[in-house]
Amino acid sequence: MNDCCFHKKIWVTLLSLASFLNIVNAKNNEKSEYLPFSISELLCDNAVNPLGIDNPVPQFSWRFTTSERNFRQTAYQVLVADAPEKLDKDEGNIWNSGKVVSDASAGVLYRGAAFESRKKYYWRILVWSGEKKEAVKSSIAYFETGLLQESDWSGEWVGFPSGWIGKVLYFRRVFAFSKPVVKARAYIAGIGYNELQINGKKVGDHVLDPATSDFSKTIYYTTYDILSYLQRENAMVIAVAPGWYGMPKLRMQMEFYFDDGTSEIINSSSIRNVTLGPVVSAAILDGELYDARLEKPEWNLPSDTIIKQLPGHDWGVAPIVEAPGGKMTAQQLEPIRVVEAFAPLSVTEPQPGVFVLDAGQNLAGWVAIKANGAKGTRITMRFSETLYDNGTVNQENLRSAAATDIYILKGAGEEQWEPRFTYHGFRYVQIEGWPGKPAVNDFVVKRVRSDVEPAGRFSCSNDLLNRINQMVQRTEASNLHSVPTDCPQRDERMGWLNDLTVRIEQAVYNFNLHRFYAKFINDVCNTQNENGEIADTAPFRYGARPADPVSASFLLLASKSYEFYGNTEIIRRHYPQMKAWVDYLTSRSENGIVEYSYYGDWSPPAEFSAKGQAYGAISINTPGELMSTGYLYYSAKILSQFAATMGNVDDRKKYEDLAARTMKAFNDKFWDDEKGGYGSNNQSCNSFAVFLGAPGKVRLPRVIANLAKDVKDHGYHLTTGNLCTKYLLEALTENGEAETAYKIATQVTHPSWGYMLSKGATTLWERWEYATGGSMNSHNHPMMGSVGSWLYKYVAGILPDPEHPGFERFVLHPYIFDELSHAEGTYQSVKGQIRSSWKKEKGVLEYDVSVPANSMATIYIPAKDLKSITEAGHAVNGQKGFRFLRMEGQAAVYEIGSGDYQFKSKW
Repeated sequence: MNDCCFHKKIWVTLLSLASFLNIVNAKNNEKSEYLPFSISELLCDNAVNPLGIDNPVPQFSWRFTTSERNFRQTAYQVLVADAPEKLDKDEGNIWNSGKVVSDASAGVLYRGAAFESRKKYYWRILVWSGEKKEAVKSSIAYFETGLLQESDWSGEWVGFPSGWIGKVLYFRRVFAFSKPVVKARAYIAGIGYNELQINGKKVGDHVLDPATSDFSKTIYYTTYDILSYLQRENAMVIAVAPGWYGMPKLRMQMEFYFDDGTSEIINSSSIRNVTLGPVVSAAILDGELYDARLEKPEWNLPSDTIIKQLPGHDWGVAPIVEAPGGKMTAQQLEPIRVVEAFAPLSVTEPQPGVFVLDAGQNLAGWVAIKANGAKGTRITMRFSETLYDNGTVNQENLRSAAATDIYILKGAGEEQWEPRFTYHGFRYVQIEGWPGKPAVNDFVVKRVRSDVEPAGRFSCSNDLLNRINQMVQRTEASNLHSVPTDCPQRDERMGWLNDLTVRIEQAVYNFNLHRFYAKFINDVCNTQNENGEIADTAPFRYGARPADPVSASFLLLASKSYEFYGNTEIIRRHYPQMKAWVDYLTSRSENGIVEYSYYGDWSPPAEFSAKGQAYGAISINTPGELMSTGYLYYSAKILSQFAATMGNVDDRKKYEDLAARTMKAFNDKFWDDEKGGYGSNNQSCNSFAVFLGAPGKVRLPRVIANLAKDVKDHGYHLTTGNLCTKYLLEALTENGEAETAYKIATQVTHPSWGYMLSKGATTLWERWEYATGGSMNSHNHPMMGSVGSWLYKYVAGILPDPEHPGFERFVLHPYIFDELSHAEGTYQSVKGQIRSSWKKEKGVLEYDVSVPANSMATIYIPAKDLKSITEAGHAVNGQKGFRFLRMEGQAAVYEIGSGDYQFKSKW
């Protein structure tokens, strides 16, 4: 090639490149350009490709992946079909939503034809954005229905009520096929807990299954795909433990579909061979006894010849038993699983032959062991949260719970074991009967909880706050066992609604509880009687009915699901029950004041509690009727908002009026003009009143001044109980006393979270004091954990916008505390990850944020000078893409679209 031709080709190439760049620049300068994106994370009822759902109106949601800023969906279309090939042709023969002009990408409700049982449906999303006329298509997702009608269940309940009371029952059945199986499902409801094995292999990875409930109202069943477990000849064994039900009962059916189009069902009515086995006993509170000498490997042989006589000494015929009474319901929340396994910190020998394992932290779960010893050797493991001075375990605070696991060796070399039908709250395990001396690697600590995904992360320059946040997260995680329990260790483990009222917000920042709370609100509804009364606990096993009026958690389960997840269906479905509860509370009021209270602001520091009654946990300075009346106002206000959301104009006005009347009664009764505060003028009364909005603009400065003075007079210590601790931090932070709130949060002497840590706590205590006796002394109790939501809301500054639920729009508003040099929080919202990270150094504040695609944020950029604010090195003021709203305090308030931003300002 000569030089002339070579240079000519280069020149043509450069001209082409310049032309391409001009086109790109022109596109980038268009007012409303098309932004490249893809659709990801398709969820049906908040799960990926769920199996065995029974919701007639499932919700669809999706996210977007894009590197561009300011992405907004302008329209969507949902297609549901009974074959994926139809979706490839854009045919939704089950449901075609049509093109819907909307930016909604979460909580989109199915509006198609009624589903059939046992059927797989396929779906995809088409999305439009900007001015692009062509839609972007998602990949294809699916969901499969379970047994939608009671008539779909062909088998009866079976058990063995006439003998083996309280034992774990083993049901066995062999079966074979003469032709290829192409699809196989097992639908199992073994209560209290069950475990299915086929050909010696455990099916699935669930533990402590199914979810607990009021079995007379709701019974959860699990759906498994069992095709991969099958052979030509098969043996099935189902172990059913008492669990929360007390008497093992089984209802199940397996359905097999063959390549010739035929099918076969094996149900519980035909699974009648029942016996006892190596799990001799199992109780949630007391632990598990396993005798390895009783293992029967021959059970896994696909032959009935191993049963010599039926009925006989070893095997019985399981009779049909009385049905528990509840509606068969698909388990649609995350199952309980082993979510983490780790080595213990140490094993010591405080007494000869007595060994104590230290897990290094308090948690809920169990310990797996490996041991080698003589046949019949009995290893005993006793679980506890604390130790006596002599180094042995102290189980006094467990009260009647034995919390003891026993393993009896079969003497066949190294043996490995872990329990299946119990769990413990513990840090320490006392081991006796061990053959020889155990080593740390003979044990594995297993963390067990409902397998909900973590949602939030927080860190800052003050390690004390980081440790407090970790303590809160660990405590919440320990108390997620298909219900939000109050504690994981003693003879209780109940879903207390009073605690949950201030626990919910912390919990939803730390974990994705969309499905978990949808299940639990049903548990609450199941406690309600014809008068509208709900119970203190759900399922109702403890406490009283009617519940304490502070149990606004009933409504907050729906409210926070709406705010955080965009779930309107949870409001619609449970509105009548929530309305009945508010009406009941109204009936218990006189002149607007609710006349009963049990717990109120429960468990303040000991010096502010009544001695000698109710475990010494009743506040002596916070009137119960003040708390009860305030929560009637709060509940009526929430209910009026629900009515507005559903378009119920009459109810909206009715409950707005009720809220207004209740607030007037609250102010008339509890405002003390001479003192300038509410009730006894203590921290609880005043912070709760501020939270409710009771003082108004005129009274508010006096109340805040009194509140701040009381905190300072107590050496920056709180005097609040489980409820008002949340309101104390928030009232101070939002009303000019943020540094006072910070000093409370970072306090290290009693009472404080720092004090708990100084005494070796790794999870939150039930009391502000270190206590161990056989009373109300849990060391793993989430009710004092509302400081966790304070860290996310005010230090990191991530808040939902109730007017735009599901983080369609949200708020970024961090408070810049004097003692902190940096703080960062992330939250996995239904739209994607939100990030808020700030750092101050040498008079400059750097604020980095991430707004997920198809979302917008109102952002408070901390700045002492509006003109000093830059983003990625460019002045923000007047720049396209940043809509200035106002100056508020020392922050410039803007509206921004999706994307990653790096702000700097003078500080």
